[in-house]
Amino acid sequence: EKLIRAIASNPELTPVQKNTTIQGLRDSVWKSNMRLHKKKRKIEEEERAGVGVGNGGEDVKGDGGESTAGGIATDLTMSNIHEATATATLARRSKRMTPPASYYKKNRHGKIELVWSSESSSTKFSLDDLSVPLFSASELAPTFHDGATGAVLGCPHYARACKLRHPSSGRLYTCRLCCEQEREMPMKDQDSPLDRYAVTEVFCMRCGALQPASDRCISPKCESQGKPFSKYSCNICNLYDDGPNKNIYHCPFCNVCRSGKGLGVDYRHCMRCNACVSLADDTHHCIPQSLQGNCPICHESMFQSTEPLRGLKCGHVMHLSCFTMYMRAQSYTCPLCKKSIEDMKDYFALLDAAIRMQPMPAAYSATVSDIYCQDCGKRGKVPYHFVGCKCSYCGSYNTREMGRLEG
Repeated sequence: EKLIRAIASNPELTPVQKNTTIQGLRDSVWKSNMRLHKKKRKIEEEERAGVGVGNGGEDVKGDGGESTAGGIATDLTMSNIHEATATATLARRSKRMTPPASYYKKNRHGKIELVWSSESSSTKFSLDDLSVPLFSASELAPTFHDGATGAVLGCPHYARACKLRHPSSGRLYTCRLCCEQEREMPMKDQDSPLDRYAVTEVFCMRCGALQPASDRCISPKCESQGKPFSKYSCNICNLYDDGPNKNIYHCPFCNVCRSGKGLGVDYRHCMRCNACVSLADDTHHCIPQSLQGNCPICHESMFQSTEPLRGLKCGHVMHLSCFTMYMRAQSYTCPLCKKSIEDMKDYFALLDAAIRMQPMPAAYSATVSDIYCQDCGKRGKVPYHFVGCKCSYCGSYNTREMGRLEG
């Protein structure tokens, strides 16, 4: 805790570096506690089995009827236990060998039942038992939304008290974006993208119970006492979010969860665009399936993007951060259709003033340009000027010169 407070108060570290370092410390503590817990359980099982362990200073009879000092037998047994524990620890570092605290599963009748529990003294667990899934210590370790304080369970993307089990690999991820981040790390095993629609099991970070996907933990021994994993949960997208002052709704047409109060409240679904549009947007221009493609700047998918989007005047869409970067390069035309991305009347008025102040020389006074307007899509002939050629139909300077006629 002292290290965590020192890292959190270090002004030279960025929030991402603080969160990563603190989470690494918590994982190390979790792994150490798990090793101690397993070692203790191993010793208790050996004592119950009575493998050569004497009681106090009494002698233990061997196979030949000879008496053996209890202390010597205990030392030998403890030495074997330490060797076995060290071997298991090394193997655990390279493999997933730790079961959850408890495992609930649906039977063939659809009823949820307890398959395995670490607290049951009668339950025997074997690594060869494929009915109980195994995980690494880092997968079972709880993650936190506020990494510096560790008070809110979740991840940097969402606040939630559960993890999702990957439907293909079986690994535990706090959210699908965490899975994407690990896939981009070169030292990590390349896992397939997490299909949140195919998730069937979740892991409670409060009690360590693996169970069928639902909105709350079903373990009676969980400290949550029936409290949901988050304020908002969707049983279709398997989205859990406990963020304060955040409104989320599920759009049945997009089949994803969106930020907002709901359809008909502050958003509507445009069937032609297949996208949710704000009711306050009176200038929406429909383009079929406009969100199904990738961002024209960064080429990342936009339909399930968590970044805010920016709609252009022409109807095309890009990420807001990409739009800001694109405008800094002094580009005012859409990278897809080349139409003006905003109302350029003020800018065109400045070009009008520049043309009036700089008339063309006599040699070019009769020159005519054949232009194509990229805003209205019409062609025409206008006087040539090196500042720009203005469309005679819509008044736009977003034109392309197709030819030039000398007067």
